[in-house]
Parts: sequence; C-alpha cells; structure tokens
Amino acid sequence: MGNDSTLSSVHGLRVGHNVSIGQRTVIEVDGAIGDYCLIGRGVQIVGRVDHSIDEVGIPMAFSTWVGDRPAVPQDAVQIGSDVWIGGGVIILGGVTIGEGAVLGAGAVVTHDIEPYGIAVGNPARVIRKRFDSDAQRHAHSTALRVDSSDVSDKG
Repeated sequence: MGNDSTLSSVHGLRVGHNVSIGQRTVIEVDGAIGDYCLIGRGVQIVGRVDHSIDEVGIPMAFSTWVGDRPAVPQDAVQIGSDVWIGGGVIILGGVTIGEGAVLGAGAVVTHDIEPYGIAVGNPARVIRKRFDSDAQRHAHSTALRVDSSDVSDKG
C-alpha cells in the first residue's frame, strides 16, 4: 500500500491477493477488491450515503452515520479481479466494477462498469472492451483462476 493511503471499512472489506494500492489513495467502503488489481495514485473509493441527509431538524454533521446503522447495498463497492483503476479515479458506493475492467485516469464512477469494459470520463462510460472477442475474455477469465503463486512466477 502506498504512502499516505487509507484503507478502512465499517462493515467489512475483503482485499484479494496481489493488489497494488498507490500513494494518497483513500478506500473507505465495504465490499471486496479482487485479486491482481492495480489501484493508481490519489484514487478515492468512498461511500455515497455515509451521513443521512433526510433527518428533519438535524444538521448532516450530526445525522445518522454509516457506522451507526446496519449496512445497505450503497455502502459497498465490488471490484472484480484484474481491474486497473487509473490515478485520480473516484468510485462511489453501490457500484460494481466487473472483472478485467480498466478505469481511465480521473474517471468518476457512479454506476456499474461491465466486465472487461474500458471506461473514462465524468460520469464514467464504457468506450470499448479490453479484448476483441468473447472467446478472448473467457480465456483470460479462466487464466485468472490459476493459483496466484503460479501467476506471480510468470512476472
């Protein structure tokens, strides 16, 4: 994990094997990060309902906080294996990033990204697929299931 990075979760976060987290990255959500993920510098993976905004007469600073209530789906981010998250990306809670996806630098991810999609922009949108065919995507997915010790020996 890079210098000055933060990794925390109120209700639970699973981080897979061979995950690289860049400097000054903040990950403060529930959910899961798959194996072989590359997370660039200055990435923020944060909740979108950390404080209630609809409690009449209560300032948001004093409203119900995510840690004072049961988990809801919007608290979690699910990141598949072999995902590359470019520098400065922001991912909001309640999002699933499919296996093998690539998120271009500075993207703001507010909705799910399909497996092997390459997404850019604000809000992030898929501009193409990482591999040309379903057969290639399937072969790559199958190769990812290899024991991590076998894959790390290839590099």
